[in-house]
Amino acid sequence: MKLKSLILITALLIGFSATAQNNQDLSGNEVNVKLASKRARPLAPDAMTREFLYSISPENPLQLENPTIVTLNNDPSQLPDYGKRNMFLFYVDPESYVTESANRALEKELKADGAKLWEGRTYSPKIQGYAVLNLADTKLPPWLIRSVVKMVLGKHVPSLNFADNDHSLRNAWKLPDVNNKFVLMFIDKDCNLVFYRESPMSDEDKELMYQTIGKYR
Repeated sequence: MKLKSLILITALLIGFSATAQNNQDLSGNEVNVKLASKRARPLAPDAMTREFLYSISPENPLQLENPTIVTLNNDPSQLPDYGKRNMFLFYVDPESYVTESANRALEKELKADGAKLWEGRTYSPKIQGYAVLNLADTKLPPWLIRSVVKMVLGKHVPSLNFADNDHSLRNAWKLPDVNNKFVLMFIDKDCNLVFYRESPMSDEDKELMYQTIGKYR
């Protein structure tokens, strides 16, 4: 994401925090209660542990169903080409992206690698990248985030970007708590999860990510 985009989102985050405080002064704890309730939805009863997810690999995959989420226009949708193409998926709490420099550094690294095309380690016409915004765990209004993303990315790129309003993806895939997380997943064309990590990643995690992607290029 370009610097001006980051500045814009940061400004919106600060502005909304100030607005929330003003609303609290006017109406007691209504705003805080509302925000807390958004993050209070329980995990799936059989949610997986991070230890288990970190053990996922091409040799030890986990099959997943295609979840129903929403487009940036808030229309119900599933992930395109699911079960047809390999998929590099980013599941991102917007606040985590803004506050954690490691997430932005990783995005910059992946973009730089992707720009090398075949000389890089992530590019392949067999692999499609998608981002799903975790709007259930953010204090920012969902409509505001969608509007900013569409404005920043333009008319066409948002087709590769989706949103999760109510933990639909988290619960469908039985993920652990993803509040304030920048999650990276790789799913092969047979619908198998073969890589799962949460940023910030160690150098060893990054190397494993590149090696995993390399098996599907």
